[in-house]
Amino acid sequence: MLTVVFDITSLRRAEKELERAKRAHTDRLESMVQERTRQLEEAHAQLIQAEKLAAVGRLAAAVAHEINNPAGVLLMKLKFLLSVAGRERLTAKAVDTLNVGVEQTERIMRIVQDLLDFSRRPAGHPQPLDTNECIRRSMRLSRRLLADRRIEPVLDLADGLPRVLGDQVEFEQVLINLLNNAVEAMGDGDSLRLVSRLRANCVIVAVADSGKGIRAQDLDSIFDPFFTTKKLGEGTGLGLSISYGIVQNMGGHIEVDSRPGEGATFTVVLPAREV
Repeated sequence: MLTVVFDITSLRRAEKELERAKRAHTDRLESMVQERTRQLEEAHAQLIQAEKLAAVGRLAAAVAHEINNPAGVLLMKLKFLLSVAGRERLTAKAVDTLNVGVEQTERIMRIVQDLLDFSRRPAGHPQPLDTNECIRRSMRLSRRLLADRRIEPVLDLADGLPRVLGDQVEFEQVLINLLNNAVEAMGDGDSLRLVSRLRANCVIVAVADSGKGIRAQDLDSIFDPFFTTKKLGEGTGLGLSISYGIVQNMGGHIEVDSRPGEGATFTVVLPAREV
């Protein structure tokens, strides 16, 4: 009789162990499915973004060339008028008007150049890059803007990071774009943090600000060409699109996390070339 009781007890214990193992296996499968689904959704979003960039890039190239030629002629004529202003005894108001014309025409041509840069997105000259050194150099190039806003950035850079492959000038353009956007979103004395880390065979660079943040309805459009939350005349909406294209050419992507009033974090994720 005792032997029967022992066998039933053992059987019940085995049943419980089996049930726990089944639950653990089910949980692992669900976790794997969720992770795979997340990866597929991320890949799909990146594919859609790439298609948008390619389509708008072709349009931008065509429009840029159409604008650039007459703008160049106009700029040349305005500068000629300024060169003879003294001899023709133009009034100060007329000279001022010509100067405004030159400034605005040059602004048009800068926007056109942005369009051309966006449409071409050249591969550049890929080489192994020291991510931390690129961050420090970009910081030095942005020091005037940071000083004007009384922003003292905090660098939290991991040592011994592997190199990433890319064009140095283009990669630093990405970092400067992210820095400038962060500063423009912040007030005087707000905090700015730059982080570099190794994560799952990828080098990440995060630019985190304590600014006004991004509205939820704008997050899906933040990398779209010509999308901007700035006031009319304050931006072309190409900076993040160009940055996204550059990072994509380097084999990576950019993530964004933000809530209104809580700042924003842009994270550049690049494959490590030496792990």
